[in-house]
Amino acid sequence: MMLRRMLVLLAALSLGYLGVGLLVVLWMTGPKRRPPWTTPASVGLEYEEVEIWSTDRVRLRCWWVPAGDSARVAVLVPGWGGYKFDEHLLMTLPVYHDAGYGVLLLDLRAQGESDGSRRTLGYREVRDVRGVLAWLVQRGYRVSSVVLHGWSMGGATVLRAAPGTSVAAVIEEAGYADLPFLLRGRFSEFVPFGALLEPAILLAGRLLPDFDPWDVVPRREAKKLSHEGVPLFIIHSADDEAVPYEQGKLLAAAYPEATVWKLDGYGHVEAYEHPDYARRLLEFLDTSR
Repeated sequence: MMLRRMLVLLAALSLGYLGVGLLVVLWMTGPKRRPPWTTPASVGLEYEEVEIWSTDRVRLRCWWVPAGDSARVAVLVPGWGGYKFDEHLLMTLPVYHDAGYGVLLLDLRAQGESDGSRRTLGYREVRDVRGVLAWLVQRGYRVSSVVLHGWSMGGATVLRAAPGTSVAAVIEEAGYADLPFLLRGRFSEFVPFGALLEPAILLAGRLLPDFDPWDVVPRREAKKLSHEGVPLFIIHSADDEAVPYEQGKLLAAAYPEATVWKLDGYGHVEAYEHPDYARRLLEFLDTSR
């Protein structure tokens, strides 16, 4: 009888432990919606509000900033909990537009104004970017004239979405090369007793349908892009506390020919504040044609 009670208690504790891990995962992947408080008009550009469907039929709310009859397009992708109206996106928008690029800014699924029930840290978001590419093709643009530019989770997402598409180039800023490696040992930054709950959180992540955080390893896709000859620009600060520079080094190791810009003294996704940001971005684009 005592053994049975102990087994029941152990089972209850295990289920409770896993349950708490699942609650953390649900919080980390829950939607983060917010209407825009600014638009491309704030940087002097006219824009069109458009709806685009991901490849798995999630409605995405986007802004399209045309550039006359130019055939070139840049797609700007925000990070985890980010929006199409984030300052770093809106400040980068004129750099592309002044260089003759039409620009598409999107809210990823379950963020900003877009539909979707879950944020998946770069797993399902790949379908959002590929949906954007399909939309551009429908409007007469060639994928080979499209540049994908993502920040943080958006950087990981564009890396994962790019192989096999023949995009013109990929720019990733402050993105991660290996999600499980990034998260390991860092859950205490998000939740109390995170270190103790880490095994439960990682296991619970696999319990959500159509979500495998262990598969979000963009350095694998970076290696594929290297083999395909798609130009890659890696921008990462040595002082990035959210996504340590170590992650940028992993991406560079996977794609030895990539252009790498290591900054000092800038925080997460703050490279746009550097006085050489526009020049370096345009130089990369010019050499990638």
